[in-house]
Amino acid sequence: MSRISIGQRPLRRVLLCAVLATTFAPAAHAQAAPSYLMTRLAQLPEYGRGADAVRVYGTVDLGAMYATTDHASGRWQMQSGGNYSSKLGVYASENLGGGLQAEMKLEAGFNADTGTQQASALFNRESWVGLRSRTWGAVCIGNQINAMLPLLIDPFMLVNTNSVYTWVGGGAMQTPRGAGANTDLGPGAATLPVRVPKSITYATPTLGPVAAQFIYAANPTGANAPKVGTRGGVASYQHGPFYLAASLIQTWSSPVVVEAGLPAQSVRTDIPSAGAIFDNGKVVLSTSYARIRPKTAQAGEAELVTLGAILPQGRLTWRASAVYRDTEGARDNAGRLAPSSALGLMLGVDYDLSRRTALYARAGSVRNFGASTIVLNGVALPLAAGSTMPQTGIETRSFAVGMYHHF
Repeated sequence: MSRISIGQRPLRRVLLCAVLATTFAPAAHAQAAPSYLMTRLAQLPEYGRGADAVRVYGTVDLGAMYATTDHASGRWQMQSGGNYSSKLGVYASENLGGGLQAEMKLEAGFNADTGTQQASALFNRESWVGLRSRTWGAVCIGNQINAMLPLLIDPFMLVNTNSVYTWVGGGAMQTPRGAGANTDLGPGAATLPVRVPKSITYATPTLGPVAAQFIYAANPTGANAPKVGTRGGVASYQHGPFYLAASLIQTWSSPVVVEAGLPAQSVRTDIPSAGAIFDNGKVVLSTSYARIRPKTAQAGEAELVTLGAILPQGRLTWRASAVYRDTEGARDNAGRLAPSSALGLMLGVDYDLSRRTALYARAGSVRNFGASTIVLNGVALPLAAGSTMPQTGIETRSFAVGMYHHF
């Protein structure tokens, strides 16, 4: 397993020690206080549930980004969704009586700089319908958020742009055939699907401080075996300023050739994870650990350690995130065993002009070690001379400024 050492201790151990020190040190002095994260979410139009309601909501987020890599010149470009994904959605609910409520949600992501859809599917972000009961919980079917650790575990909300959790945690590797998730772990290796089509979820009612959610999704490729595409669940515990969660997700790939001479097969990837958030309304500290385990004989494995912090100060909100990815049994582009790791750092600040409008700035970097070729913000790594292979050991840096408005 590859390591980046500080003195005689691997970086992973240093990060884990920092997790314990920063996340749990305030516990002795913590008092019940309004949660910063929940207060912010309650201000967003799409989170205001009602007995009978139809809400049209959305976000327009647009800015500029400057990005550069080692051995290559930098460039400016316009960037959509630098803080929140630009989107348009509809949420509707109806009170059916007896504590039962019908709900539906349609949400489409778009590129604010061009007005185009983010994907070929119109409602690529969410499209589901369900029933919610105070006594029995909620059942939803459709394209919906996975039963995983909450997006809030990342101070940058797993946005597709300025989040090292998205890029490093998702194992976004550059290969001669284009970008792919965790390609150094072997054919068919997957990353955690944030949104799952063809899925059914069940969320239990909150039992004191404990809650759980489960998901099952049919194979979206239409392959006969396996019939399942994603399955798993998450359990959570919340008390005062502390939120703890643990999750196990299993996801299957499209059929791939794992070994020469064998027929194509779907590969299952297991992703166990755990996370914690401390939020006393004055500071938010978060951490998580996950392991990516493709279930084939020659596959490698990756482990992820993350740290995050949010510090609100009046109209200003400061954010910071660190994500470290380390591997065991990873392979380079030639198929040889090779050390592979990456460290991502992201800093940011928001300035609220109102409850729904803000300016923001982001600065981040991803440093690759060994055979790692993870990208940041979609910026391509320079190629080795005379080949289509990306150079290794490259750092990508980006700086972004922008503005968003929720409606």
